[in-house]
Amino acid sequence: MFYTAVLIVAGGSLLAEAKARDNGNAVKLARLIWKSASRNRRRTTLTILSIAVSIFLVSTLQAILASMYRSTNGNASRPDLRVVVHRATSITQPMPQAYRQQIASVPGVVAVVGVTWFGGQYIDPSNFFANFAVDTDQFQQVYPELVIPPAELAAWKGERTAALVGAKLMQQYHWRLGQRITLKGTIWPVNPELVIRAVYRDPQDPSQEHALYFHYRYLDELRGETGEVGTFAVRVDSAADVPRVSRAIDAMFRNTAYETKTETEQAFQLSFVSMLGNVKLLLTMISAAVVFAILLVAGNTMAMSIRERTQEVAVLKTLGFRQRAILQLLVGESLLIALAGGLAGALGAKAAYAYIHATYNSARGLGLLFALVGAVLTGYGAWLLFEGLAGHGWIRTLRVTATVIGGAIGFALAGVFYVGVGFVMNTGFFLADFRVSMMTVALCLGIAAVVGVVSAIIPALRAARLRIADALRYVG
Repeated sequence: MFYTAVLIVAGGSLLAEAKARDNGNAVKLARLIWKSASRNRRRTTLTILSIAVSIFLVSTLQAILASMYRSTNGNASRPDLRVVVHRATSITQPMPQAYRQQIASVPGVVAVVGVTWFGGQYIDPSNFFANFAVDTDQFQQVYPELVIPPAELAAWKGERTAALVGAKLMQQYHWRLGQRITLKGTIWPVNPELVIRAVYRDPQDPSQEHALYFHYRYLDELRGETGEVGTFAVRVDSAADVPRVSRAIDAMFRNTAYETKTETEQAFQLSFVSMLGNVKLLLTMISAAVVFAILLVAGNTMAMSIRERTQEVAVLKTLGFRQRAILQLLVGESLLIALAGGLAGALGAKAAYAYIHATYNSARGLGLLFALVGAVLTGYGAWLLFEGLAGHGWIRTLRVTATVIGGAIGFALAGVFYVGVGFVMNTGFFLADFRVSMMTVALCLGIAAVVGVVSAIIPALRAARLRIADALRYVG
């Protein structure tokens, strides 16, 4: 028993020593990787910047894709109890307003609201946002997620020319309650003059706060009382009743001049995305092309770096470094550079779009700060291009000139980017909730890690397998 205890203690001590030795080796290897990566600052920094720009683009493409489909996936906390009734032939063709009473008579239907896309413009064609003519009497029963102060709701319903406006749209155009606005018609030659009487919020999905609603009967008067409606939004009693109600509505108008197609709100919104074609495949292919380009850049950089240090590999082998340690050193350096670029690109995209979203409406002047950051990054990249060159007077002048021009170009591009992205975010629709999620950041870091390992593994294996004599004779 005594000897058993001694063996257990001795074995534990040996394991502890081995673990400490491994930890020490890991720390030494990490230091070597860091020194190796930072030895050529120009090449390392430019490689990180190129990977960061590529990952920024991948993050943007993935965020666009996620934003487009996020807007059509509904919300887990609100059941999909709304269905949309539209013409079976095309969503652009109208239906009779009289259909509303017939739809309301179907068992399981709670409320019905006629919704007609007006497509008006505010002052200028560039000021485009969603605006609809709707029936106001059952509006809140159909859209209960919209929070409207009771007094404002009553004022909107009680005035023929009143408008209900989303909070973000109010903020975008600096409107106020009681303000009069005019929408210029693009579909019908009428220009409704409206008074803002109510503001709504959507706590579950603030991206929906970019729309304006006004009275259908006012629009119908302006266009000569045609009695035509674009679609009907129908609130159903329960999710289990949705299929039955949809079938009943379509059966009611089958073999008429205005046959209908009833589908869930989510399916209706997805139909707009499908009009753009296979956007998901397109953006995925573009992302794959960008990743392939990153792989080529990183692979070429690491191949050059490892080729230049072939003789150093021979020295390391002479000092007792094993093949595995050399492989870890070379691949670890590539992985460090790729992850640094991936982290800068993904988090940079997340921070950039969050900054634009937070400042574009409330403090657009802060866009200058965004442009200055772009100027600093491009100017610094141009400055690094001349690092290590002989210090002649004309080279210094060229370096300063290139830095100034690079900074100016970066300032202009960043400024245009800020304005363009801010404008797209504020038009509403599919990109109103545009942001880079942490899932996208994680995906981009995974891509960067794969690029780092794959780009270095082949040249690192070749270098690690070289014999000492061959490596010392190598001239690259």
